[in-house]
Amino acid sequence: MKKLFVKILLFIVAFAIITSPLSLLLIKGHQQEPVYTKTYYAALVDKVNLLEKHKNDKKIILVGGSNVAFGFDSKYLENIFPEYKVINFGLYAALGTKIMVDLTKDYINTGDMIFVIPETSTQSMSLYFNASNTLKAIEDNPSIYHKLDSDNKKEIIGEYYNFVKERAKYTEEIVPSGVYKRTNFNENGDISYLETDKFGVLLRSQNRMGEIHYDPSTLVDHNFEISDEFAQYLNKYNSYAKNKGANVYYSFSPVNELSLIQSNDDLENSIIKLYSSLKNKLELLIVGNPREYIIDPHYFFDSNFHLNDNGAKLRTQIFAKNIYRDVLNKPVSFEVELIDKPEYPKIDINGEDSVSAKYFDFLDNGTSYSILSIKNDYKELKEIVLPTVYNQKPVLGIEKEAFKGSLLEKIIIPSIGLNNYFKNGCFDGCDNLVSIYLEEVNPDLINVSYTGELFSDSAAAQITIFVPSESITLYSTNYFWGAYSKMLEGYKND
Repeated sequence: MKKLFVKILLFIVAFAIITSPLSLLLIKGHQQEPVYTKTYYAALVDKVNLLEKHKNDKKIILVGGSNVAFGFDSKYLENIFPEYKVINFGLYAALGTKIMVDLTKDYINTGDMIFVIPETSTQSMSLYFNASNTLKAIEDNPSIYHKLDSDNKKEIIGEYYNFVKERAKYTEEIVPSGVYKRTNFNENGDISYLETDKFGVLLRSQNRMGEIHYDPSTLVDHNFEISDEFAQYLNKYNSYAKNKGANVYYSFSPVNELSLIQSNDDLENSIIKLYSSLKNKLELLIVGNPREYIIDPHYFFDSNFHLNDNGAKLRTQIFAKNIYRDVLNKPVSFEVELIDKPEYPKIDINGEDSVSAKYFDFLDNGTSYSILSIKNDYKELKEIVLPTVYNQKPVLGIEKEAFKGSLLEKIIIPSIGLNNYFKNGCFDGCDNLVSIYLEEVNPDLINVSYTGELFSDSAAAQITIFVPSESITLYSTNYFWGAYSKMLEGYKND
């Protein structure tokens, strides 16, 4: 009788474990088909494989976020330093710098030079780690999970429910468009993007940030110091690498000079402050300085940290010169090239002023306008279609608090086929707003903050962003719009 009771009890316990929410979640997650394997995130798997392939080679490893992915011509660097294999191990600041550094540890070899190059921001220069994005990135090779440290593993486990829930929204594998997809990386891990615009010009050969030529949602502030915890983390990593016979260095992200918050003396003082904090807290040799990486906007692509093709070559040349000066302590021995400054893209728009142009005051940006504010006489409108043309020039942006004090509940934003930008806080003060309709099918043509700062928390809680149904997946997984995926909903044009 006692044995029977024990068997029944064990069966009940086993049944309870198997049918527990956690177990059911794990079973459901295992049964789901992969959906992120073609996305930009998934390139992390290829980059880890690239390190594995060259584990025993003498390497230059470039570690960081997307400023690294978009910012180097690794073949050019290999020509300058032919004894090294160059690995571009940069991907996405929204993953965090820490995971990229951690994932290099198993592949460090004697003689390697490792350069840690975070974006110039407090988030990238911290121990920030994003479990949600990491789960998307390692979907194609979950064993990468075992390479993470214990704290980050706990975060992954804690986020897994939301990951399974979000992945269940997709009935088929995501097929991204534009530059942000897995196939747009070359054999060194650099971004390689060969699509052209309607004029036949390579898209990545020019600055594609609208007519102001910078991204106003990610302005760059040098006025901060590296945190003690991040410095200690890097110093510990440096000791680890040295024990393997390698050297770790710290270098700097390129920055669009139009995106700087400070100017003149304030900028110089901020750079000195930042550089001094790095010098005082890091045991790593610092290669270059922030001033050298403030670069003309013509050399940027689609963000204040992403360089175009010529920009990547220019930055690589600056970086190589820094290695000769700061690491090798000898004169440059390679031929310094003059890197041509790309032209800005052509504007191709004609037509009469939009009917709704009369509702707004505008900011003149030279070859385009942005919406500055809604006029007092029209603040009682409940719904509005934004203008695309004013004074025979395109309207390509929305300034901060452009609709403040209005009673608008619904804003419709037409497609114009050119790069637009929404400044952080542009919908602030529009307290009745609940619906924003975007008619643009290509999310790459609307610049927003990739860190989710376009909306305040209260606004994000009440606003739904409607996008064309055929583009809902593109928006949800877009480099910039992915941060707003929970606010997105598809609609069909009748």
